[in-house]
Amino acid sequence: MPATDTDLDLRPSSTQSAFTIGDYTTFADAGNLDHCAKYLNQTLVTFGFPASLDLFASDPVSIARTCNCLYSLLQQRQRDIEFRESANEQRQRLASDLSRLEAKVERLESQLSAKEREIATITRTEAKATAAFKAQIEKLQQERDEFQRMVIGNQQVRTQQVHEMKKKEKEYIKLQERLNQVLMEKKKESRSGMEIMNLLQKEGRQRGTWNGKKADNDFYKKIVGSGCL
Repeated sequence: MPATDTDLDLRPSSTQSAFTIGDYTTFADAGNLDHCAKYLNQTLVTFGFPASLDLFASDPVSIARTCNCLYSLLQQRQRDIEFRESANEQRQRLASDLSRLEAKVERLESQLSAKEREIATITRTEAKATAAFKAQIEKLQQERDEFQRMVIGNQQVRTQQVHEMKKKEKEYIKLQERLNQVLMEKKKESRSGMEIMNLLQKEGRQRGTWNGKKADNDFYKKIVGSGCL
């Protein structure tokens, strides 16, 4: 009758006595060797090891097969140890790399925080400078507008002054002409007065020889003729 999984499951239970030697748990004893051998053979074949063990054989072929199986187990164990060591070294390297990366990340985060603070400071400074520049531009625009108003006002004043000056020049020309006319009249009156005086003096010298009314008429005619009246 073939062995079942229950027959081949020889792992220690709570009712079986089991003890550990090193890292291994003893599960076989003199009373269950056949079951242990079947379990081991089935498990070895399942994991791809050489042909099944024959622990009770006495012929050299069976013993050699058993030795080969044990040798394969030892090789597998050696590979397991090497793999564990390699995995442990790799784990340590990864842990070291992780520590370095964590330190680098921390340093980069610190640098990032510093840069963010620097950017914030620059942003505030730029905002203040922009506000000041805008205020300066508005002030300059106001000054420009005021200057333009002053220029326009000055141009209007200058235009008015030029107009007034031309008006004054015309009035001055008229006054100068009037003055010249008055001077000419005064000069003419002065010349006429001198002529009258000369005429009076001359006639006064001759008055003694006048012949009454006729002489007076001649005298008035001379004065009128001279343009004094």
